[in-house]
Amino acid sequence: MGLDSVEILVNVENAFGITIANFEAEKITTVGDIHSIVWRNVQGRQSMRCKSQQLYYKLRHALITKFRVDKDAIELNASLNEIFPKANRRRLYRKLEKGLQLKLPPLVLPAAWEITLRVTGLLLIIGTLVCSLIMTNLFNYTRWLYVLPGLGILLTIFFSNLLDSVRIVFKPDIVKDYTQTVLALNYATLIQQNGANRKEVELIINNVIAETIGLELHEIAPEKKLQDDLGID
Repeated sequence: MGLDSVEILVNVENAFGITIANFEAEKITTVGDIHSIVWRNVQGRQSMRCKSQQLYYKLRHALITKFRVDKDAIELNASLNEIFPKANRRRLYRKLEKGLQLKLPPLVLPAAWEITLRVTGLLLIIGTLVCSLIMTNLFNYTRWLYVLPGLGILLTIFFSNLLDSVRIVFKPDIVKDYTQTVLALNYATLIQQNGANRKEVELIINNVIAETIGLELHEIAPEKKLQDDLGID
């Protein structure tokens, strides 16, 4: 096997947390051969290291195919705030969540709006509490004024809900950190799954090959020969 083929197999092994034996590697001639060997190794296994890599490639595939994100822009250290489409982001994000069939971390407010909401909350809650204490203790006003901080809390929640349409920021925004957060949110579900899904395994392998060699995903199919069809030495 040439250097390119070895690099692909190493990346596949890292993605699934497996080791491909030399005698198996020597028999590989097509993409489908890699599919079959990996499937034999991961079938029925539960590996969260594997799941982490799978989530990354699954997210990457969705961003490329569903949201037309440039594949070269999707790296582990890339910022989702920069590469994910800004127009109709909340609607697209819900579409992403539905497509991945995973619970995703909610989008948050931009820094300026977050500060504004915090300041408003402090003024409404702490401010009304201080006023209530002063009015009741120094000027003998009715203790019903202590209801005002509660109203301040309700108003803060109301204003926060009004700002839902402005929540368009990924947090965490770095792809690697985001993937780990998604894994944590879905840990209980993922560990209950009985092994891997053959279709998902093949998709991940195809993405690994495409990323390693710089091919387009549509060029990779089970029947394609690594050397003759894809030019992989």
